[in-house]
Amino acid sequence: MKKYIIPILTCGLMITATSCKKFLDLKPLDSYTENTFYVDEKGLQGGLISCYDALQSDSLYGNNLLTLAELRGDNLIDNDPGSGAGVRNQIEVFSETSANSILAGTWMGHYRAIYRSNIILDRAPAISMNENTKNQIIGQAKFIRALSYFNLTRIWGDVPLVLKVQKTEEARQNSRATSAQIYQQVIDDLTDAASKLPLSWADAQRGRATSYAATGLLGKVYLYQKKFSLAASTLQPLVSAIYNGTVLATVPQNLTFPTNLKTSKDVIFAVQYLSGGIREFVHQDNRYRNNNNTNIINIPQTLFESSDNRKALVAITGTGGRPGKFNAPQVNNETSADFPVLRCADVLLMYAEALNEAAYGNTEAFKALNAVRSNASASEQTPAILTSQSEFRTAVYLERRLELALEADRWFDIVRTNQMGVIFPGIPAFRSVYPVPQVEIDNINNKNGWQNSGYN
Repeated sequence: MKKYIIPILTCGLMITATSCKKFLDLKPLDSYTENTFYVDEKGLQGGLISCYDALQSDSLYGNNLLTLAELRGDNLIDNDPGSGAGVRNQIEVFSETSANSILAGTWMGHYRAIYRSNIILDRAPAISMNENTKNQIIGQAKFIRALSYFNLTRIWGDVPLVLKVQKTEEARQNSRATSAQIYQQVIDDLTDAASKLPLSWADAQRGRATSYAATGLLGKVYLYQKKFSLAASTLQPLVSAIYNGTVLATVPQNLTFPTNLKTSKDVIFAVQYLSGGIREFVHQDNRYRNNNNTNIINIPQTLFESSDNRKALVAITGTGGRPGKFNAPQVNNETSADFPVLRCADVLLMYAEALNEAAYGNTEAFKALNAVRSNASASEQTPAILTSQSEFRTAVYLERRLELALEADRWFDIVRTNQMGVIFPGIPAFRSVYPVPQVEIDNINNKNGWQNSGYN
């Protein structure tokens, strides 16, 4: 996508001036203001690019979400606990406090994406332009806002719900909305986005959110809420499109983790990067973190069948001791490796799980599960092997761990499926969510009820 220089005069909710440095340093500063930039389609498109750019940052998919969702779980082991003053290791060993800088950066990064999306959603209705194009812009902004809030509530539970551009004093008055309220807004945004977005984009615009992406994420939200029948019915048209393979991946082929995320039909939505000295790259160590065994992949090879081709994806066999899954070429520590947020394989496993939770024995649930396993060259699961709802459930949980390894789902899966006490015995339940960053609480006038229970 073409980059635009976007004037951001204030980074919005509870964000200090230093958080805006990337934009405040851009020249010339006197060329535009928010009131003069977002006045036409070009301004909206440029602002929309800044929304996608927010997802790229190290605070989100460039780095921190791997720490919070993979290192926190059982897929990785930190072999350098002293690096970065130990802030990453704190996440792994459940000793993080509200002063942890990774948490502060992640909170800030998500609200930066929300702030930029809110600008688009605030200004778009009044701009005279092609209505279909306008709706597509609105749909993309709502998708990015929804994804941001989905992550926020998975990480912290109750968080502020900000749906308009705020001035500093307004932001200081914010309170935390309940997780249920956040989920409802996410559902509303994704439902509207799905109705406004196309099923696919031209190659020149590949990487933008689609109706399929909004539908898939909506089904995931319902799954997290344990609304299994609704999750299944939401995902069913998407599953049919996957089986048909007209726009998305066809099974049983090309469904395993692709060698090129930018062109694979298995990828429904990914955060995209581009190396080459244009500041659109992801640092190779932020993606893999395996130089000098900084991280050790903790997925036992015994969990895979001998024929399973996913073993190589999590084995440290790549250049520089990196896992095969993200072992993309790099130059000067820059890589163009995209980060998959939603893949067809994920959708099929969610569909299988939702159908099984609604009622065991559904043939479509077995079909979806086996579609993923077939592409991994793993053996077929049948009712004679998985003889109960519980056994099917366990099989799906394992399949998700193997298929989606290192894709920032594992910790959230552990929490939502109530496995935390089994996998991490002795860890107090309050650590299923993270502490709210103290730097954010300090900016609020009424601090009552702002910290999660169990944390100081």
